[in-house]
Amino acid sequence: MHDERLEGGRAMYPDFRRFGSYASSFLLLAAMLATLHFTGCGNMSPGSQLPSPTATWSPSPNDFRFQGVGAGLDATSWISLNVGLGQDAFNNTWGSPLLIGGSCVPSGGPEDCSWFFHTFKYAPGSARDTSAVYHGGYLTELNNFPNLTEWGDNLSAPNLVIRSLDVEPANGVFAVAFISSPSAGTFAPSMQRMPTSNLQAFATSEGLQGRVVTALALDSATTAYVFSYGWINDTNSVYEASVAPVTLNTIASEAQNLASEGYILTAFGGGGTPTFGLYLVGTRIKGVATPRAILVFSPQTPSEDQYYAQGYVDVAFFLDPALPTFSRIMEK
Repeated sequence: MHDERLEGGRAMYPDFRRFGSYASSFLLLAAMLATLHFTGCGNMSPGSQLPSPTATWSPSPNDFRFQGVGAGLDATSWISLNVGLGQDAFNNTWGSPLLIGGSCVPSGGPEDCSWFFHTFKYAPGSARDTSAVYHGGYLTELNNFPNLTEWGDNLSAPNLVIRSLDVEPANGVFAVAFISSPSAGTFAPSMQRMPTSNLQAFATSEGLQGRVVTALALDSATTAYVFSYGWINDTNSVYEASVAPVTLNTIASEAQNLASEGYILTAFGGGGTPTFGLYLVGTRIKGVATPRAILVFSPQTPSEDQYYAQGYVDVAFFLDPALPTFSRIMEK
């Protein structure tokens, strides 16, 4: 049991720090209420799951480019919050991607956006020195990357991977989620803005160079920001990448198709309110197509913690504003 206290607007946890200005928002309330009633989204079957074969390849536990898939994480749900213009950081913790969809009031300003997320504590005896960090900032600053420091964090630091991104041009803001560790080795980041028609060619080219697309977000119907990373401990691998445009009705089937072909979902993104579009990016080691276990999750199934304890991690977290409910896709 964690003692949850608020002091001066800051949540007081031993491994948690929060900075920034947080306006009251119906968005957090709506997200919390949604946790009480999840439904399948589109073609999702709550709890639908592929067989759980033994994969012939899994990334290193320190290779954060793969969202923690294959790392054998053993964790339980901890804190669920939202981040606005500011920072939430959790030490000795794993974290979910950002909730994509419904994060902003369309006619509002920067202060009218907040992004929901979950954090996870490691089981006793399996603790790691990872930090899960969430930032919200002004969109004009994103273009300064790699010379971008937000709330004291250098977002191009070599010990972190940005694994989730959202941009909201109408409100003039962006948000990122990253995982960092002092012992993970050196990551080499890149951020590009490109036409969405170039996404597949870019992901393919990056994979041939041993690099992985880890986050993307659309700032219009035809353009996107894309993060990709190389890793000093993985200089010889060649990866294959598949980029799939999806809708809320097709995301489940597309994710299952990618996993059935051995792809790890390394990036998922949208952008805008309402969203300009949605994309999944799958990455696999060249020539290895052994299916991976994937789960389209609804809390109407038994407790999600049983899946997190089995090594599943969140690879996509999204809201269907028409319902409104949110769902997650988990892979291991």
